Amino acid sequence: MQKGVRFLDTKDMSLNENNICEKCGAEALYYIDELNCWLCENCKNEEEELEKISERLEKKFNKRVYSFDIAELLNCLSKDEIYNIARNLGLAKISGLKKDELLNNLIENYESLIEERLLLFEEERYRLLRSYLDKDGVKIFNDIDEEEVEKSAYFIQQGFIYPTLKDGIAVFLMPQIVQKIIEDKNTLDYRRIIKQNGEIINVYRGMNKAYGILNIESIKSILSQYDLYNDNIEELIRESGYYYSEYREDSKLFVNNEIQDIDSLVETIEKECAELEYAKISKEELLVMSNRDYGFSTKAGKAFCKEFSNTFNSNREMLQAIMDDLSIDIQENEVNESIDKILDVMEVDEENVRNVAANLMSKFANKIRIWKYKGYSINDIKALKSTVKNEINIGRNEPCICGSGKKYKKCCGKNK
Repeated sequence: MQKGVRFLDTKDMSLNENNICEKCGAEALYYIDELNCWLCENCKNEEEELEKISERLEKKFNKRVYSFDIAELLNCLSKDEIYNIARNLGLAKISGLKKDELLNNLIENYESLIEERLLLFEEERYRLLRSYLDKDGVKIFNDIDEEEVEKSAYFIQQGFIYPTLKDGIAVFLMPQIVQKIIEDKNTLDYRRIIKQNGEIINVYRGMNKAYGILNIESIKSILSQYDLYNDNIEELIRESGYYYSEYREDSKLFVNNEIQDIDSLVETIEKECAELEYAKISKEELLVMSNRDYGFSTKAGKAFCKEFSNTFNSNREMLQAIMDDLSIDIQENEVNESIDKILDVMEVDEENVRNVAANLMSKFANKIRIWKYKGYSINDIKALKSTVKNEINIGRNEPCICGSGKKYKKCCGKNK
């Protein structure tokens, strides 16, 4: 047990009569002495992770200077740190340079590199950077919420902000030159650029959750269906991946970070759905799917949440966890298997209750967009097969109409 953390037991109950987490309202299990509050398992883990981040940053803070001059801020960094900022900003021909050469090269090109990188931003990143202007270029670390702390790591790696100390207090600081560039970008022309960027980026983020894995040609083709064009689409998507941490680039494919076995998924798609076009999804749905808790905003998610919460005592956090777990687990497993895992974790043992819960989850799961089906849901695939079967008279020994590569009698015609 960590120092300052106590596990909830019977003698502690008087300290927290409702036995609830004071951050999210879930069941409390731990009392945190430093915070003087009760937390659930998830919130305790979040606090510990935030503390680890704070400890790592504190080590960095102690080595930094408090200055708004970019040369002074860069000069106190190690060669590796300078190299990483230069590389992340796209500075060319820096391999093999000595520290002084690398430093001078970065300082000389810093302003133009920042200007160029800002052309790949969307409204969210620009808005976060502009928030520093309201704080005279300085934010106190302890005043920043956890989500912004995580996203600030991106701006630190890009050299937009720098962790340091002010009167012994940990802060994030934006150099004067960056403040000026950010202020000068507050124009209608730049606003139009980042609005268009944001639309492309967020539509793709929705595509990433719906299709799971796409090459850049398919991405551009799908985006064109919504009249979304840009000469820098590939660079826009690649760069936003570092910020949102939802996907990665691997072997010329953009891949959802939940996918571990890329080769297996690609093989399955080529084997079972090679002739199937990608599911046509409305632009509005893809934009909704770009949100972290998009399940609550989809038609299927709304119906599931309403039915499940009316039947069982469940809060928003539980509903979110069920939808998230189903959406990921079902990509590799059968619906019933995924549902059984969740019900086991929830410790639902009574048969009637388990059957009701499983039925509600199954209705939702069958509407989830599946990566190996190119964004179609299980219900969609059943409907497609039914339509084709009604339109085509196919021999039992001919290749199946679904594109699986199997004979019809061993696939869709198995029970016919």
